[in-house]
Amino acid sequence: MSRFKTVKQKVIYLPHELAEKFEKYAKKNDITQSKIVCEGIVMRMSGNDDPFNQGFNQGLNEAMNIVNKTDGAKMMFPSGKSFAQLVCGEIEQYLRER
Repeated sequence: MSRFKTVKQKVIYLPHELAEKFEKYAKKNDITQSKIVCEGIVMRMSGNDDPFNQGFNQGLNEAMNIVNKTDGAKMMFPSGKSFAQLVCGEIEQYLRER
């Protein structure tokens, strides 16, 4: 059976910089780009992406800590919220939860 009868073509769009890094990574590790994409999709759909999400959330939490410690971010708005609180509220929307 032809390989093309066992797979379905999908198109993805990557920013140029990421596409170049992706190509180099695949070549360096002697693995097809298609295989890397398939593994990533399977990982995300299976729920085994927790280490990635934990690291992602850790980065966002660190960003919120930095904002909260910045003196200029303590400026208060008429709403009663500080600049830091407003920024952190926006960042919290991007936390990945299971």
